Amino acid sequence: MPRLWFCVPVHHERVPLAAICLRQLQRTCDNLSLAGVEATAVIVSDRKTLDALDPLALGFAEIERDNQFVSRRYNDAIQLACDLSFNDSPADFVVPFGSDDWADHRIFLEPLPDPDTIQGFQWVSLVSEDGSEISATHWASEGGCGIRIIPRQLLESLGYRPCDEDRRDGCDTSILFNLKRVHGEAMKVKHFHLHDRQIVDWKSPGAQLHSYRDVTAIRRSEAVPDPFAVLAEFYPAEALEEMQRHYEFSRENAGVAA
Repeated sequence: MPRLWFCVPVHHERVPLAAICLRQLQRTCDNLSLAGVEATAVIVSDRKTLDALDPLALGFAEIERDNQFVSRRYNDAIQLACDLSFNDSPADFVVPFGSDDWADHRIFLEPLPDPDTIQGFQWVSLVSEDGSEISATHWASEGGCGIRIIPRQLLESLGYRPCDEDRRDGCDTSILFNLKRVHGEAMKVKHFHLHDRQIVDWKSPGAQLHSYRDVTAIRRSEAVPDPFAVLAEFYPAEALEEMQRHYEFSRENAGVAA
């Protein structure tokens, strides 16, 4: 079975949302394993956040790292997944993944990319910060939305640390740029589209780099109300009910604070 590791940095201000997303990621990994891809994840954050999320209880690895640079957390995760110095059963593929993301497990099934190819995804659905709206958004850039399947072979020449070490933003761009710098035209990038809800980015107020409105204003988007009804075709009811309660609680707290 091919081995695939999700590499997930978690911001310390996003614990409630991240907890829901990691439980859904566990379901994703379970579904992949049942379908013939051995899947797991490594979660990287500060000690307090890791204690709150308890990745080990989900069957995931964990790495303690401060919140100063997102890039170092991605690099730590990718190196643990791939480097034989740290991992006796290294990943064949890594997927840099957000702690506020969901994905349909079928987009990570075989055929997985060849050793010289990165597989990206240009269609992602974003949910607004209040949970009232979902927008299917097309990222037409070469790298797509930032979530990619990267073969281990492409990462080896960069010591399995492909991102610039001192970045707080643009980590996906940095990883792609550095891989292209090393491999040139020998490396290919392809994209896969299963459906417009294949990846879901759950926005939250405060702890995020790019707001729902910022992204949808510059990308070709199709917005509709009631994300939970829209996503019911693709994701489990248990996960959607938990996420709906999270947004309801956030709105109630925002009203009290106001």
